[in-house]
Amino acid sequence: MQTLTKLRPWIAGVVAVVTLGFPVAMMIDGYVLMAQNDPMHPDVLVLIGLLILGLVGLIGVLAYGIHGYRVGWRHLPLRQWILLALYGVAFVVGLCMWLAFVGAIPYQWVYWIIYGGAD
Repeated sequence: MQTLTKLRPWIAGVVAVVTLGFPVAMMIDGYVLMAQNDPMHPDVLVLIGLLILGLVGLIGVLAYGIHGYRVGWRHLPLRQWILLALYGVAFVVGLCMWLAFVGAIPYQWVYWIIYGGAD
């Protein structure tokens, strides 16, 4: 039982790298294909990557937020604060994209996330 307790920070780190890394890799691939003027709509890869990133961020914020509320915010280790911040940033970026995707906010507000600049 002690070995599981010792491995828990490593497991959390690996899960964070995999769950945040997969959508980021999809987005990077989409950006590279957009730069090469690929006609197969690589911007969809970027959009799907951002939407998955938002879902992963939501799940991570809920998990670490509930845990932080239960144990007390002052008792969270630094690694959990870092993971909470990473998931929080992923959630905010994904939330902006979801709101733009469903038409709740103008798409021009988050245009810079996909294409890297204003009109």
